[in-house]
Amino acid sequence: MKSVKLLLAAVAMTFAMGANAESFFNGNVTADVKLGGNNGAGGWGFAVGYQKPITEFEGCALAWDVLTFEFNGPFKGLSDGWAMSFKTGARLFSPSFWKDNLRGYTNLSMGYTYLGGAKTSAFGLTYGLGLQFKQKFSVGYSLIYETAGNGKCHYATFGWTF
Repeated sequence: MKSVKLLLAAVAMTFAMGANAESFFNGNVTADVKLGGNNGAGGWGFAVGYQKPITEFEGCALAWDVLTFEFNGPFKGLSDGWAMSFKTGARLFSPSFWKDNLRGYTNLSMGYTYLGGAKTSAFGLTYGLGLQFKQKFSVGYSLIYETAGNGKCHYATFGWTF
């Protein structure tokens, strides 16, 4: 419950920091599809979120993943190993290279995770690393860690920014 309160406080601080609604809603909707798993068991997942650009410096860009909803599950039988998360975090983009069509990124987000099979709550953390093409499509690696249940999960991610 404490994690949910902290996440809601972070979202409330967003509105306080950028009280101008026009500038706050000048962000991007993101969507990711994930394929991978843990301990030899295959899995899949998806994530949908809202990303707010914060600043640019020396060709790099920093964005805040304000709120991301994430769902992960095994290929066989959702009854045991599914997890649902609400997370917030940051994403750092490298300067563009290869004719300004490609840039690297790394992201870190954390928040509340509910493990459906275990019927328990946990702290969840996601770390990602990849390449973004034309600031719309991305491909990369994602490590998801939960303090209970599944532990570490490794995924190949395919993402879109709208």
